[in-house]
Amino acid sequence: MTTSPVSRRGFLAATGLAAAAVAASGLVGRSPLAFAADGQTDLSNLVDLRFGMFNHFNLGTFTDEEWAAGGQSPAKFAPPSVDCAQWAAAAAAAKMSYGVLTTKHHDGFSLWPTAFGTQNVAYSGYRRDVVSQYVDAFRAQGLRVGLYYSIWDRTHTIEAYGGHVGDSTKSIEPGDMTVVLGQIRELLTNYGTIDVFVTDGYAWQMGQQQISYQEVRNLVKSLQPDCVMVDHGGLSQPWLGDAIYFEAPLGVRSPAGNTYAGIQGETISNGWFWHPSTPTTAPRSLDGILADLKDLEPKYTSYLLNCPPNRDGKLDTNIVNRLAEVGAAWSPNSSRPPLPAQPLRVEWPVNAVAAYASSYNPGEFAYHAIDNRSDVRFETCWSTWGENRALSQTITIDLGGVWSNVSTLEYLPKQWRRSNSTDGDITAATISTSTDGIDFTTVATVRWAADQRLKLAEWGNRDVGFVRVHVTEATGGYANINGLHIGGRSARPQLVSRFPAAKTVYRIQSAASGKVLDVQRVGTADNTPVHQWSWLNQANQKWTFISTGDGYFKIRDEHSGKLLEVGGLSRANGGTMNIWRDANVHQQHWAVTPVGGDHFLLTNRFSQRVLQVPDASTEDGKILEQWDHTGASHQQWRLVRS
Repeated sequence: MTTSPVSRRGFLAATGLAAAAVAASGLVGRSPLAFAADGQTDLSNLVDLRFGMFNHFNLGTFTDEEWAAGGQSPAKFAPPSVDCAQWAAAAAAAKMSYGVLTTKHHDGFSLWPTAFGTQNVAYSGYRRDVVSQYVDAFRAQGLRVGLYYSIWDRTHTIEAYGGHVGDSTKSIEPGDMTVVLGQIRELLTNYGTIDVFVTDGYAWQMGQQQISYQEVRNLVKSLQPDCVMVDHGGLSQPWLGDAIYFEAPLGVRSPAGNTYAGIQGETISNGWFWHPSTPTTAPRSLDGILADLKDLEPKYTSYLLNCPPNRDGKLDTNIVNRLAEVGAAWSPNSSRPPLPAQPLRVEWPVNAVAAYASSYNPGEFAYHAIDNRSDVRFETCWSTWGENRALSQTITIDLGGVWSNVSTLEYLPKQWRRSNSTDGDITAATISTSTDGIDFTTVATVRWAADQRLKLAEWGNRDVGFVRVHVTEATGGYANINGLHIGGRSARPQLVSRFPAAKTVYRIQSAASGKVLDVQRVGTADNTPVHQWSWLNQANQKWTFISTGDGYFKIRDEHSGKLLEVGGLSRANGGTMNIWRDANVHQQHWAVTPVGGDHFLLTNRFSQRVLQVPDASTEDGKILEQWDHTGASHQQWRLVRS
């Protein structure tokens, strides 16, 4: 029996991947996957569309709801016909260039016969593919096509705590990714060229970390490389996709002097969806629409005017007439200069799994730098504000494996409630990378302006598993990070290795007490507590790490075959540990992050809190719990082959 602790280097060597732990750029035989599209050209094409029609048509049309409730009978969607040709003709009459259809809204009803569930047209009162009719009708008028897709799905319960969901037990689960990616694949495979793909209920609901933006973006760009991605998230910076979505009814409008490619959504009627009062309520005035077009055109912002079809599948006469008036009064300004050069971006992001920091303001811990949640007048941040937390400060990001072709970091400063002088904007920092989480190499030293604009750092393509940002100067004397994207710009990162080694048994030993994880009384029942105990070389003290395939691990007790989990779906400090049968849920998933000295943090995916021994106890039988990361030794663990 081997009893010595095993470092990350030891695992790499043992699995034949030691060569991946050096800071060289790439392994022999790996070829980078180049980014196929020309982002500048795609964004120029988007803004040159100038004016488009947004069509909110879905279950909410028939239930008189802006956000229809989930789980309703699909039979409620029952238009006698759907006249997409009429919509497209009205768009062409207004001199619009494209249309965007709500293929699925937050309730989860799909306007195409998706293979995922029964909440779709195949089981509705109108058993025809509306998406197919839409793209055919708009293309017949010479118009481009965009598709809107809500990630938030209240029928399939693809949702998480926060972002209009008050139930703290709600979490994204692995099966949700199957539905999201499967439906996106259907939309981008079966309906020809899609120029714009608009997501909603994403950054502002669960965030782009829980539903992996890496996987979503990789899929979209692999299927349709020139498709411009846009997400609703309340920002005025190009952070959540390729272009910005400004939502005018919420007070988010393209700012004066804007040169970022964008779309501004507005509605012609008294709501995004049709309501019984829509045909008798005056639509947005001709002067109002013309003023919007005049304002937005020099700002490189396409105007996307929502025109909701009614329950007969047609646009109401008052809307059709207003659009004809617009077309008679407006023409695009052909003298507008070309779109200025757009900022370089992380084209191929890697989805980080965990983060830890030297310090943080309570409630603004390191995970908030990577959760990529954003809404109107709402943001989550890592911040060291308050209590004399002087600079310098450090945050370390775990990418859930070693990836090739990592070359770029994007930093989004604080966006809301700014003073523009004391916002924690990072103005000087060093960026280092590592393949083992222990030895870091400086790859960039940055000087950034103190403002809310997106920032970028670059270095040569290299293998990276961890990124460390060491902040030396920031406005207000503290650091604040709204978001970080890390990945490749010129080539798509490829997974090189993950840790720990598969099919290897370990004991998990507290760095403070020397005691090991132990299933209480050698129990096998669900909900049996997990505590610390002196090493007895028993099966209930031995654990195997099983990769989830996306950077996390299940930790399985060798005696019972059950998994370590946070009990009671707790997100709180002090939530206790137990075992449970494998349910493939996030409270059973753990990030394994080295912190030096052969010690590791075990961070729960559900709660984003770390495993610890309560009160740094050395007593046998102390039930283990979770807590915010503090850097203390009783939150650190040695993994010893056993």
